[in-house]
Amino acid sequence: MADYIYINNSGVIVPDTSVVQAEVQNDFKSVFGTDLNVDPRTPQGALINLFTLARISTLVNNAQMANQINPNLAGGILLDAIYALTGGERTIAQRTTVSANLTGTPGTVVPSNSQAQETVNGEIFSLISDVTLDSFGNGTGNFQANNPGAITVAANTLTVIVTGVLGWETVNNPTAGVIGASTESDIATRYQRKATLALQGFSLAEAITSALNQVAGVTSLAFRENPNSTTQVIDGTTMVPNSIYVCVDGGTDADVASTLVAKKSGGCAYNNGNGVPISEMVTEPYSGQVMTVLFDRPNLIQILIQVTAKAPASIQDPTTQIKNAILDYANGLIDGLGNLGVGDPVSAFELSSAITAENPTIFVTQVNISFNSPINFSCTQLPINIWERALIIGANITVTLL
Repeated sequence: MADYIYINNSGVIVPDTSVVQAEVQNDFKSVFGTDLNVDPRTPQGALINLFTLARISTLVNNAQMANQINPNLAGGILLDAIYALTGGERTIAQRTTVSANLTGTPGTVVPSNSQAQETVNGEIFSLISDVTLDSFGNGTGNFQANNPGAITVAANTLTVIVTGVLGWETVNNPTAGVIGASTESDIATRYQRKATLALQGFSLAEAITSALNQVAGVTSLAFRENPNSTTQVIDGTTMVPNSIYVCVDGGTDADVASTLVAKKSGGCAYNNGNGVPISEMVTEPYSGQVMTVLFDRPNLIQILIQVTAKAPASIQDPTTQIKNAILDYANGLIDGLGNLGVGDPVSAFELSSAITAENPTIFVTQVNISFNSPINFSCTQLPINIWERALIIGANITVTLL
């Protein structure tokens, strides 16, 4: 009977299909005789191949199901269940919302679910609750996009009335909307789970970073601590005695500061470093004490990239695909490669891997990288300090096709 192979270094279960065909052939011979001709060109040989493929399909399915207990491979609701064990959950889809002014005949009731259209992308928005126009024919209501996701709605673009309501004459949003979000992908959820394993803990470095990574909008961070009773310079950052230093990318200042107060040890001090300094006042909910929380936002370091590659004629617009692969890598959208966060060095070899991961038929011959200033292209890894984050944009990627 075919067996399964367990790969120790990754925890992956794969089916051993090397002996399946021989097993099926032996099963046929045990029924029809040992002299049965099992050549694939014979009718019985064709049946053997069919049974072999069916067994392999079952083995593959079983292996895939078994791998769902591995958090690095799980997906869907099974990944959600594993993530919930450490107190985390996948970010669900959210709809863009926007406030708009309505005008028309005084006393007109514009019912909920009345629709208006945004003029740039043609997205439809629905009124969340009833709005009654006042004696001057004015009213204000909140609309939400019919479709979830990061749908933008700029100021003064929600202007087309879709639902005909007698007495409702105009609609307009004086300010931009609050952008929604798509449901977090399995790739992003697996990465986030690893970053928040100690979400239920306190005081330890892993607990603090786990809590910060769970703050809405936080994409990456760097953390250091000084356990000594004297001022120390750690990785280029001057830290006062018994203190912590964090450089956080994303999230609101208030949310980051509140999380630090909730998770760090009592009496632990804070630091500003060489990044963009933030000082936020937070009231400790249990004591009522007002604390000044210090942390940094990263300085953005522009990276220039030169890619030389060969692409088959079957690939449409390989230049764009190469650029998109690099941008996906920087944003953490390629499974197994993580994202380019605070303090992460820039590697030409990882950029090359990102290109081939998304486009296996593209042959990358050379990747050179450089800081924006001074410009010095090479394939040598670029160091990024803990108060910095590498910034990669499409305009700074040059592709040469051979």
